[in-house]
Amino acid sequence: MSKANTARAAARTAAGTLLAAALAATAAAPAHADPAPGGPTTARASVDRNGAQLHVPSYGQDLSAGFAARPTFTTAGPVWEGDTNGLADVYFGDSAISSGYPRGMGNGPSHGGAPCTNGRMTAFVSKATNITSTPVPDDRRTVYVRNRAVGKVSRASQSFEGTPFAWADRPQVSDDCMWVSFTGALEGPDGTAGRPRVYRYRIYDGTVRLASEPSAPADHSSISADGRHVAYESGGHVYVRDLDTGTLEKASVARGGGPANGRSSGASLSGDGRHLAFDSTASNLTAGDRNGGVNVFVRDLDQGTTRLVRGETKRATTYDAALGADGTHLAYVSAVRGGAARVPAVFLRELATGKTQLISADLDGGRNDLPARHPSVNDDGSVVAFDTASPDLVTGDTNRVSDVFLRTVKDGQSA
Repeated sequence: MSKANTARAAARTAAGTLLAAALAATAAAPAHADPAPGGPTTARASVDRNGAQLHVPSYGQDLSAGFAARPTFTTAGPVWEGDTNGLADVYFGDSAISSGYPRGMGNGPSHGGAPCTNGRMTAFVSKATNITSTPVPDDRRTVYVRNRAVGKVSRASQSFEGTPFAWADRPQVSDDCMWVSFTGALEGPDGTAGRPRVYRYRIYDGTVRLASEPSAPADHSSISADGRHVAYESGGHVYVRDLDTGTLEKASVARGGGPANGRSSGASLSGDGRHLAFDSTASNLTAGDRNGGVNVFVRDLDQGTTRLVRGETKRATTYDAALGADGTHLAYVSAVRGGAARVPAVFLRELATGKTQLISADLDGGRNDLPARHPSVNDDGSVVAFDTASPDLVTGDTNRVSDVFLRTVKDGQSA
């Protein structure tokens, strides 16, 4: 291990001690439900308050590290009788996160819900102008953070160094409930939007800091549990910024440290900031990558090593990487081009053992009939959320639209 990586590891250990104390301080919030006993089970999460299926699509699911019984999701509903705006809204369970001020629903569409570990702080994106007591001037996409314990909402993407944001999107909240990373574009002198970049917002004092390089566009961030590390994609590569030291590390590198021969995206960071999962079309990141398509890779930033996550067969592609906070459980989508298993399905892999199981399983334990997408995994891999319009995962699915499902896995292990 190099001296630089040794220093990274030592700093991360110290940060982990502080994070543990911070997480302990949030213990007063409601604890997440324990996984159901027995084998894996699937339940529909996007339902109305009576438990009935919705008749419009649900999507955009995100699990907190700990509150795995209820993901955030987006739907035009209605989930409850007060949801009468006919627009996309963000829910945490059956609670409307993107509601307007002082009550009622937003007057514009919302999406992108992202909770912290206990769900207390939940970020979302909205084009509504009535989310806070001070209305925004127009319907620009804005990142908000709702404190569910007290109902307070703050605007994360208000301005940076005095310049307002023209738009902002794709928030992620740190597990310690203190930080939000997001993509935003600043408003130019002529009122047009500049290049998108990745920023970090501190919830408790409202400060905003640039996480990506000022000279290049950046998007799709992922943030560590203590908010110190922010991963993002830029120019076809994935990077990790240490905001304590300011150092920037490229994770999508070829064997030996050379340039990758394909594009990488979709960064997903472990809670301690050590491991990074991402998608890439490059074939020279590891040995044995011969399927000619996109694959998921996991980078150990301390060791400087990268591993390939293979699909069911040599021809299978893997993508939509979602790394659990513990860094040892990975959810992803896989499909075989032209094969019998060509319908995209969600899988969960234990990286330490290689044990893999089908998450988007139908009632008979087989592969879903229609594509399953966008997995989100909790801290220990015991629960995975995903969306699909496949009607064969639970009984009584007759709405013919995408629903959000939760697959609860016994102790994070295969049945």
